[in-house]
Amino acid sequence: MSALASPGAELAQQGGMPPAVRALAAELLPRAPQLARDMTDHLVANMPELSAGDDDLREETRASVEGNVDQVLRLYKLGAGADALVVPPDAAEYVRGLVRRGITLAVLLRTYRLGHAWFWDVWSEALMERVADPTELLVAQDRSSAFLFAYIDGISGVLVDAYGTERERMMRGAAQVRAETVRVILAGEAIDEEVADRRLGYELRRHHVALRLTSGVAEVRGLERAATEAAALLGPSAPLVVLSGAASLDVWCGAYEAPSVDGLEDYQPPEGIRVAFGAPAHGVAGFRSSHAEALQAARIAGLAPATAGPVTGYPRVELVSLLATDLPRARAFVLRQLGPLASPDEPAERLRETVLAFLAAGGSATRVARERYIHQNTVAYRVKRAEELLGRRVTESPTELTCALTLAVALGSAVLSD
Repeated sequence: MSALASPGAELAQQGGMPPAVRALAAELLPRAPQLARDMTDHLVANMPELSAGDDDLREETRASVEGNVDQVLRLYKLGAGADALVVPPDAAEYVRGLVRRGITLAVLLRTYRLGHAWFWDVWSEALMERVADPTELLVAQDRSSAFLFAYIDGISGVLVDAYGTERERMMRGAAQVRAETVRVILAGEAIDEEVADRRLGYELRRHHVALRLTSGVAEVRGLERAATEAAALLGPSAPLVVLSGAASLDVWCGAYEAPSVDGLEDYQPPEGIRVAFGAPAHGVAGFRSSHAEALQAARIAGLAPATAGPVTGYPRVELVSLLATDLPRARAFVLRQLGPLASPDEPAERLRETVLAFLAAGGSATRVARERYIHQNTVAYRVKRAEELLGRRVTESPTELTCALTLAVALGSAVLSD
Protein backbone atom coordinates (compact mmCIF):
# COMPACT_ATOMS: atom_id res chain seq x y z
CA MET A 1 0.00 0.00 0.00
CA SER A 2 1.30 3.52 -0.78
CA ALA A 3 2.70 5.49 2.13
CA LEU A 4 0.45 8.36 1.04
CA ALA A 5 -2.75 6.36 1.62
CA SER A 6 -5.00 7.77 4.34
CA PRO A 7 -6.38 5.72 7.26
CA GLY A 8 -9.80 5.83 5.59
CA ALA A 9 -8.41 4.46 2.32
CA GLU A 10 -6.65 1.70 4.22
CA LEU A 11 -9.94 0.73 5.90
CA ALA A 12 -11.67 0.74 2.55
CA GLN A 13 -9.20 -1.83 1.21
CA GLN A 14 -9.11 -3.97 4.36
CA GLY A 15 -12.89 -4.07 4.89
CA GLY A 16 -14.55 -3.93 8.32
CA MET A 17 -16.46 -1.14 10.06
CA PRO A 18 -14.49 2.12 10.60
CA PRO A 19 -13.78 3.15 14.19
CA ALA A 20 -15.90 6.27 13.74
CA VAL A 21 -18.94 4.12 13.03
CA ARG A 22 -18.33 1.95 16.09
CA ALA A 23 -17.77 4.96 18.30
CA LEU A 24 -20.91 6.73 17.12
CA ALA A 25 -22.99 3.59 17.57
CA ALA A 26 -21.71 3.24 21.16
CA GLU A 27 -22.60 6.86 21.79
CA LEU A 28 -26.13 6.53 20.36
CA LEU A 29 -27.05 3.18 21.97
CA PRO A 30 -28.37 4.75 25.20
CA ARG A 31 -30.54 7.01 23.08
CA ALA A 32 -32.20 4.10 21.21
CA PRO A 33 -35.55 4.46 23.05
CA GLN A 34 -35.76 8.15 22.19
CA LEU A 35 -34.72 7.52 18.60
CA ALA A 36 -37.45 4.89 18.37
CA ARG A 37 -40.08 7.33 19.67
CA ASP A 38 -38.99 9.97 17.17
CA MET A 39 -39.01 7.49 14.29
CA THR A 40 -42.45 6.26 15.32
CA ASP A 41 -43.76 9.82 15.28
CA HIS A 42 -42.38 10.16 11.76
CA LEU A 43 -44.00 6.90 10.59
CA VAL A 44 -47.39 7.72 12.10
CA ALA A 45 -47.32 11.19 10.57
CA ASN A 46 -46.59 9.81 7.10
CA MET A 47 -48.65 6.60 7.06
CA PRO A 48 -52.45 6.88 7.36
CA GLU A 49 -52.68 3.16 8.17
CA LEU A 50 -50.82 3.80 11.44
CA SER A 51 -52.64 6.99 12.42
CA ALA A 52 -56.21 5.72 12.83
CA GLY A 53 -56.31 6.32 16.58
CA ASP A 54 -55.22 2.78 17.49
CA ASP A 55 -53.00 3.38 20.54
CA ASP A 56 -52.08 -0.30 20.76
CA LEU A 57 -50.86 -0.27 17.17
CA ARG A 58 -48.78 2.81 17.82
CA GLU A 59 -47.15 1.19 20.84
CA GLU A 60 -46.50 -2.01 18.89
CA THR A 61 -44.92 0.08 16.13
CA ARG A 62 -42.68 1.86 18.66
CA ALA A 63 -41.58 -1.43 20.25
CA SER A 64 -40.74 -2.91 16.84
CA VAL A 65 -38.81 0.21 15.84
CA GLU A 66 -36.84 0.20 19.08
CA GLY A 67 -35.92 -3.45 18.65
CA ASN A 68 -34.52 -2.73 15.19
CA VAL A 69 -32.73 0.52 16.10
CA ASP A 70 -31.11 -1.13 19.11
CA GLN A 71 -29.95 -4.09 17.02
CA VAL A 72 -28.54 -1.90 14.21
CA LEU A 73 -26.55 0.19 16.67
CA ARG A 74 -25.21 -2.89 18.46
CA LEU A 75 -24.11 -4.49 15.20
CA TYR A 76 -22.47 -1.20 14.18
CA LYS A 77 -20.67 -1.10 17.52
CA LEU A 78 -19.44 -4.69 17.15
CA GLY A 79 -18.44 -4.20 13.51
CA ALA A 80 -20.56 -7.23 12.59
CA GLY A 81 -22.16 -7.86 9.21
CA ALA A 82 -25.86 -7.73 8.48
CA ASP A 83 -25.94 -11.54 8.31
CA ALA A 84 -25.62 -11.53 12.11
CA LEU A 85 -29.10 -10.03 12.54
CA VAL A 86 -31.92 -11.81 14.30
CA VAL A 87 -35.55 -10.71 14.18
CA PRO A 88 -36.28 -8.77 17.38
CA PRO A 89 -39.21 -10.35 19.29
CA ASP A 90 -41.17 -7.09 19.19
CA ALA A 91 -40.68 -6.89 15.41
CA ALA A 92 -42.05 -10.42 15.01
CA GLU A 93 -45.02 -9.58 17.25
CA TYR A 94 -45.61 -6.44 15.20
CA VAL A 95 -46.02 -8.55 12.06
CA ARG A 96 -48.59 -10.75 13.79
CA GLY A 97 -50.48 -7.65 14.93
CA LEU A 98 -50.62 -6.26 11.41
CA VAL A 99 -52.00 -9.55 10.08
CA ARG A 100 -54.66 -9.70 12.80
CA ARG A 101 -55.75 -6.15 11.93
CA GLY A 102 -55.91 -6.94 8.22
CA ILE A 103 -53.13 -4.44 7.43
CA THR A 104 -51.36 -5.37 4.21
CA LEU A 105 -47.83 -6.56 3.64
CA ALA A 106 -47.20 -3.42 1.59
CA VAL A 107 -47.73 -1.32 4.74
CA LEU A 108 -45.21 -3.41 6.67
CA LEU A 109 -42.56 -3.00 3.97
CA ARG A 110 -43.24 0.73 3.73
CA THR A 111 -42.59 1.18 7.47
CA TYR A 112 -39.13 -0.30 6.91
CA ARG A 113 -38.44 1.85 3.86
CA LEU A 114 -39.51 5.06 5.61
CA GLY A 115 -37.71 4.03 8.78
CA HIS A 116 -34.56 3.32 6.81
CA ALA A 117 -34.64 6.78 5.22
CA TRP A 118 -35.32 8.52 8.57
CA PHE A 119 -32.56 6.63 10.40
CA TRP A 120 -30.05 7.33 7.64
CA ASP A 121 -30.73 11.08 7.81
CA VAL A 122 -30.12 11.08 11.57
CA TRP A 123 -27.10 8.78 11.33
CA SER A 124 -25.33 10.54 8.45
CA GLU A 125 -25.82 13.94 10.07
CA ALA A 126 -24.27 12.64 13.28
CA LEU A 127 -21.35 11.18 11.30
CA MET A 128 -20.68 14.49 9.58
CA GLU A 129 -20.61 16.25 12.94
CA ARG A 130 -18.03 13.80 14.34
CA VAL A 131 -15.72 13.00 11.40
CA ALA A 132 -13.69 15.91 10.03
CA ASP A 133 -11.52 14.03 7.50
CA PRO A 134 -13.45 13.86 4.17
CA THR A 135 -11.97 10.48 3.21
CA GLU A 136 -12.73 8.90 6.56
CA LEU A 137 -16.24 10.35 6.43
CA LEU A 138 -16.77 8.91 2.95
CA VAL A 139 -15.61 5.46 4.06
CA ALA A 140 -17.75 5.61 7.21
CA GLN A 141 -20.82 6.62 5.20
CA ASP A 142 -20.23 3.98 2.53
CA ARG A 143 -19.71 1.17 5.03
CA SER A 144 -22.60 2.10 7.30
CA SER A 145 -24.92 2.69 4.35
CA ALA A 146 -24.05 -0.65 2.75
CA PHE A 147 -24.68 -2.37 6.08
CA LEU A 148 -28.01 -0.61 6.54
CA PHE A 149 -29.24 -1.58 3.08
CA ALA A 150 -28.18 -5.20 3.70
CA TYR A 151 -29.91 -5.16 7.10
CA ILE A 152 -33.21 -3.82 5.71
CA ASP A 153 -33.07 -6.30 2.83
CA GLY A 154 -32.34 -9.23 5.14
CA ILE A 155 -34.92 -8.50 7.80
CA SER A 156 -37.57 -7.61 5.21
CA GLY A 157 -37.16 -11.01 3.58
CA VAL A 158 -37.59 -12.78 6.91
CA LEU A 159 -40.64 -10.69 7.83
CA VAL A 160 -42.30 -11.25 4.45
CA ASP A 161 -42.12 -14.99 5.12
CA ALA A 162 -43.38 -14.46 8.68
CA TYR A 163 -46.29 -12.35 7.41
CA GLY A 164 -47.29 -15.03 4.91
CA THR A 165 -47.06 -17.79 7.51
CA GLU A 166 -49.14 -15.86 10.04
CA ARG A 167 -51.75 -14.90 7.48
CA GLU A 168 -52.04 -18.49 6.28
CA ARG A 169 -52.33 -19.71 9.87
CA MET A 170 -55.00 -17.17 10.68
CA MET A 171 -56.95 -17.86 7.49
CA ARG A 172 -56.70 -21.58 8.10
CA GLY A 173 -58.01 -21.09 11.62
CA ALA A 174 -60.86 -18.87 10.38
CA ALA A 175 -61.67 -21.38 7.64
CA GLN A 176 -61.83 -24.17 10.21
CA VAL A 177 -64.21 -22.13 12.36
CA ARG A 178 -66.42 -21.40 9.34
CA ALA A 179 -66.40 -25.04 8.25
CA GLU A 180 -67.31 -26.28 11.74
CA THR A 181 -70.09 -23.70 12.05
CA VAL A 182 -71.50 -24.74 8.67
CA ARG A 183 -71.34 -28.40 9.75
CA VAL A 184 -73.33 -27.62 12.91
CA ILE A 185 -76.00 -25.74 10.92
CA LEU A 186 -76.33 -28.43 8.25
CA ALA A 187 -76.56 -31.12 10.93
CA GLY A 188 -79.53 -29.31 12.46
CA GLU A 189 -77.77 -28.79 15.78
CA ALA A 190 -78.77 -25.88 18.00
CA ILE A 191 -76.71 -22.74 17.47
CA ASP A 192 -77.15 -19.06 18.30
CA GLU A 193 -77.73 -17.27 14.99
CA GLU A 194 -75.87 -14.13 16.04
CA VAL A 195 -72.85 -16.19 17.07
CA ALA A 196 -73.04 -18.10 13.80
CA ASP A 197 -73.24 -14.84 11.83
CA ARG A 198 -70.04 -13.60 13.47
CA ARG A 199 -68.19 -16.85 12.92
CA LEU A 200 -69.25 -17.11 9.31
CA GLY A 201 -68.98 -13.44 8.44
CA TYR A 202 -72.31 -14.06 6.72
CA GLU A 203 -75.86 -13.13 7.79
CA LEU A 204 -78.27 -16.04 8.10
CA ARG A 205 -81.53 -14.06 8.37
CA ARG A 206 -81.79 -13.73 4.60
CA HIS A 207 -82.81 -15.68 1.52
CA HIS A 208 -80.08 -18.12 0.44
CA VAL A 209 -79.10 -19.84 -2.77
CA ALA A 210 -76.62 -22.66 -2.18
CA LEU A 211 -74.19 -23.87 -4.84
CA ARG A 212 -71.90 -26.88 -5.10
CA LEU A 213 -68.92 -26.32 -7.42
CA THR A 214 -66.76 -29.23 -8.49
CA SER A 215 -63.67 -29.54 -10.65
CA GLY A 216 -62.99 -32.38 -13.04
CA VAL A 217 -59.33 -32.36 -12.03
CA ALA A 218 -57.86 -33.17 -8.62
CA GLU A 219 -57.24 -29.54 -7.65
CA VAL A 220 -59.18 -26.39 -6.81
CA ARG A 221 -57.90 -24.35 -9.76
CA GLY A 222 -60.65 -22.17 -11.18
CA LEU A 223 -63.16 -23.01 -8.43
CA GLU A 224 -62.73 -19.74 -6.55
CA ARG A 225 -63.06 -17.75 -9.76
CA ALA A 226 -66.22 -19.66 -10.66
CA ALA A 227 -67.62 -19.11 -7.15
CA THR A 228 -67.04 -15.36 -7.44
CA GLU A 229 -68.56 -15.15 -10.92
CA ALA A 230 -71.60 -17.28 -10.07
CA ALA A 231 -72.23 -15.36 -6.85
CA ALA A 232 -72.07 -12.05 -8.73
CA LEU A 233 -75.00 -13.23 -10.88
CA LEU A 234 -77.13 -13.55 -7.73
CA GLY A 235 -76.39 -10.17 -6.19
CA PRO A 236 -73.72 -7.86 -4.82
CA SER A 237 -73.37 -9.40 -1.35
CA ALA A 238 -70.21 -11.30 -0.51
CA PRO A 239 -70.80 -15.07 -0.63
CA LEU A 240 -69.92 -17.61 2.04
CA VAL A 241 -67.39 -20.06 0.56
CA VAL A 242 -66.36 -23.29 2.29
CA LEU A 243 -63.96 -25.90 0.95
CA SER A 244 -65.91 -29.17 0.92
CA GLY A 245 -63.43 -31.55 -0.72
CA ALA A 246 -60.16 -31.87 -2.57
CA ALA A 247 -61.77 -30.27 -5.63
CA SER A 248 -65.13 -28.91 -4.52
CA LEU A 249 -66.57 -25.81 -2.87
CA ASP A 250 -69.87 -25.14 -1.13
CA VAL A 251 -71.11 -21.59 -1.63
CA TRP A 252 -74.03 -19.64 -0.17
CA CYS A 253 -75.28 -16.34 -1.59
CA GLY A 254 -77.59 -14.27 0.61
CA ALA A 255 -80.07 -11.49 -0.16
CA TYR A 256 -82.90 -9.78 1.69
CA GLU A 257 -85.22 -10.45 -1.24
CA ALA A 258 -85.39 -13.90 -2.84
CA PRO A 259 -82.85 -13.71 -5.69
CA SER A 260 -83.60 -14.86 -9.22
CA VAL A 261 -81.56 -17.85 -10.38
CA ASP A 262 -82.29 -17.32 -14.08
CA GLY A 263 -78.83 -15.90 -14.75
CA LEU A 264 -77.15 -18.99 -13.33
CA GLU A 265 -78.70 -21.26 -15.96
CA ASP A 266 -76.78 -19.44 -18.70
CA TYR A 267 -73.51 -19.11 -16.79
CA GLN A 268 -70.45 -20.64 -18.47
CA PRO A 269 -67.89 -21.61 -15.80
CA PRO A 270 -64.19 -22.16 -16.54
CA GLU A 271 -63.24 -25.36 -18.37
CA GLY A 272 -63.74 -28.47 -16.25
CA ILE A 273 -65.88 -26.75 -13.58
CA ARG A 274 -69.44 -27.87 -12.86
CA VAL A 275 -71.96 -25.81 -10.91
CA ALA A 276 -75.10 -27.13 -9.20
CA PHE A 277 -77.51 -25.00 -7.20
CA GLY A 278 -80.62 -25.24 -5.07
CA ALA A 279 -83.77 -23.12 -5.00
CA PRO A 280 -83.80 -19.88 -2.98
CA ALA A 281 -84.99 -20.37 0.61
CA HIS A 282 -85.07 -18.23 3.77
CA GLY A 283 -83.27 -18.35 7.09
CA VAL A 284 -81.36 -21.19 8.71
CA ALA A 285 -83.82 -23.75 7.36
CA GLY A 286 -83.37 -22.31 3.88
CA PHE A 287 -79.60 -22.37 4.31
CA ARG A 288 -79.89 -26.14 4.84
CA SER A 289 -82.59 -26.93 2.27
CA SER A 290 -80.97 -25.04 -0.61
CA HIS A 291 -77.68 -26.80 0.15
CA ALA A 292 -79.37 -30.22 0.20
CA GLU A 293 -80.94 -29.42 -3.18
CA ALA A 294 -77.60 -28.27 -4.60
CA LEU A 295 -76.08 -31.61 -3.58
CA GLN A 296 -78.91 -33.47 -5.29
CA ALA A 297 -78.51 -31.41 -8.44
CA ALA A 298 -74.79 -32.19 -8.41
CA ARG A 299 -75.55 -35.89 -7.95
CA ILE A 300 -77.89 -35.97 -10.93
CA ALA A 301 -75.36 -34.12 -13.09
CA GLY A 302 -72.72 -36.62 -11.99
CA LEU A 303 -74.89 -39.57 -13.04
CA ALA A 304 -75.13 -38.23 -16.60
CA PRO A 305 -71.93 -36.26 -17.22
CA ALA A 306 -72.13 -36.77 -20.98
CA THR A 307 -75.51 -35.05 -21.28
CA ALA A 308 -75.51 -32.65 -18.30
CA GLY A 309 -74.47 -29.09 -18.98
CA PRO A 310 -71.90 -27.24 -16.88
CA VAL A 311 -74.68 -25.74 -14.72
CA THR A 312 -77.50 -27.77 -13.16
CA GLY A 313 -80.31 -26.22 -11.13
CA TYR A 314 -82.32 -28.37 -8.74
CA PRO A 315 -85.71 -27.02 -9.92
CA ARG A 316 -84.95 -28.40 -13.38
CA VAL A 317 -83.98 -31.90 -12.17
CA GLU A 318 -86.18 -32.20 -9.08
CA LEU A 319 -88.40 -34.94 -10.51
CA VAL A 320 -85.40 -36.95 -11.75
CA SER A 321 -83.75 -36.54 -8.36
CA LEU A 322 -86.81 -37.92 -6.58
CA LEU A 323 -87.24 -40.79 -9.05
CA ALA A 324 -83.54 -41.73 -8.78
CA THR A 325 -83.21 -41.52 -5.00
CA ASP A 326 -82.64 -45.29 -4.98
CA LEU A 327 -80.64 -45.75 -8.18
CA PRO A 328 -80.59 -49.60 -8.35
CA ARG A 329 -84.38 -49.72 -7.95
CA ALA A 330 -84.77 -46.88 -10.45
CA ARG A 331 -82.72 -48.87 -12.95
CA ALA A 332 -84.86 -51.97 -12.40
CA PHE A 333 -88.00 -49.84 -12.80
CA VAL A 334 -86.78 -48.43 -16.14
CA LEU A 335 -85.90 -51.85 -17.51
CA ARG A 336 -89.23 -53.29 -16.38
CA GLN A 337 -91.25 -50.46 -17.92
CA LEU A 338 -89.31 -50.05 -21.17
CA GLY A 339 -88.12 -53.54 -21.99
CA PRO A 340 -86.35 -53.48 -25.39
CA LEU A 341 -86.88 -49.70 -25.49
CA ALA A 342 -84.25 -49.44 -22.72
CA SER A 343 -81.47 -50.19 -25.22
CA PRO A 344 -78.67 -47.60 -25.15
CA ASP A 345 -78.39 -47.42 -28.95
CA GLU A 346 -79.27 -44.28 -30.92
CA PRO A 347 -82.52 -45.53 -32.58
CA ALA A 348 -83.97 -46.43 -29.16
CA GLU A 349 -82.90 -43.03 -27.83
CA ARG A 350 -84.83 -41.25 -30.61
CA LEU A 351 -87.92 -43.35 -29.89
CA ARG A 352 -87.76 -42.60 -26.15
CA GLU A 353 -87.43 -38.86 -26.67
CA THR A 354 -90.32 -38.80 -29.17
CA VAL A 355 -92.66 -40.87 -26.97
CA LEU A 356 -91.88 -38.73 -23.91
CA ALA A 357 -92.68 -35.60 -25.91
CA PHE A 358 -95.85 -37.30 -27.23
CA LEU A 359 -97.07 -38.06 -23.72
CA ALA A 360 -96.19 -34.55 -22.52
CA ALA A 361 -98.19 -33.12 -25.44
CA GLY A 362 -101.28 -35.05 -24.40
CA GLY A 363 -101.01 -37.48 -27.31
CA SER A 364 -100.85 -34.79 -30.00
CA ALA A 365 -98.52 -35.82 -32.83
CA THR A 366 -99.10 -32.44 -34.49
CA ARG A 367 -97.83 -30.55 -31.45
CA VAL A 368 -94.78 -32.79 -31.12
CA ALA A 369 -93.96 -32.34 -34.81
CA ARG A 370 -94.18 -28.58 -34.44
CA GLU A 371 -92.07 -28.44 -31.26
CA ARG A 372 -89.37 -30.84 -32.48
CA TYR A 373 -89.26 -29.68 -36.11
CA ILE A 374 -90.01 -33.12 -37.57
CA HIS A 375 -92.81 -34.39 -39.80
CA GLN A 376 -96.04 -35.50 -38.18
CA ASN A 377 -95.81 -38.88 -39.96
CA THR A 378 -92.35 -39.36 -38.41
CA VAL A 379 -93.83 -38.83 -34.95
CA ALA A 380 -96.61 -41.32 -35.65
CA TYR A 381 -94.13 -43.89 -36.99
CA ARG A 382 -91.86 -43.61 -33.94
CA VAL A 383 -94.75 -43.92 -31.52
CA LYS A 384 -95.99 -47.02 -33.36
CA ARG A 385 -92.49 -48.53 -33.38
CA ALA A 386 -92.12 -47.85 -29.65
CA GLU A 387 -95.46 -49.60 -29.00
CA GLU A 388 -94.21 -52.65 -30.90
CA LEU A 389 -91.11 -52.80 -28.66
CA LEU A 390 -93.10 -52.17 -25.50
CA GLY A 391 -95.79 -54.70 -26.43
CA ARG A 392 -98.53 -52.23 -25.41
CA ARG A 393 -100.02 -48.87 -26.23
CA VAL A 394 -98.06 -45.90 -24.87
CA THR A 395 -101.31 -44.61 -23.37
CA GLU A 396 -101.51 -47.63 -21.06
CA SER A 397 -100.08 -46.80 -17.61
CA PRO A 398 -98.91 -43.40 -18.91
CA THR A 399 -97.69 -42.18 -15.50
CA GLU A 400 -95.29 -45.09 -15.01
CA LEU A 401 -94.13 -44.92 -18.63
CA THR A 402 -93.55 -41.14 -18.37
CA CYS A 403 -91.47 -41.61 -15.22
CA ALA A 404 -89.39 -44.37 -16.80
CA LEU A 405 -88.82 -42.34 -19.96
CA THR A 406 -87.92 -39.26 -17.91
CA LEU A 407 -85.25 -41.26 -16.07
CA ALA A 408 -83.92 -42.75 -19.30
CA VAL A 409 -83.77 -39.45 -21.16
CA ALA A 410 -82.17 -37.60 -18.23
CA LEU A 411 -79.73 -40.24 -16.98
CA GLY A 412 -79.00 -42.34 -20.07
CA SER A 413 -76.56 -45.17 -19.43
CA ALA A 414 -76.92 -44.83 -15.64
CA VAL A 415 -80.34 -46.52 -15.86
CA LEU A 416 -80.32 -48.24 -19.27
CA SER A 417 -79.51 -51.87 -20.03
CA ASP A 418 -76.00 -52.88 -21.13
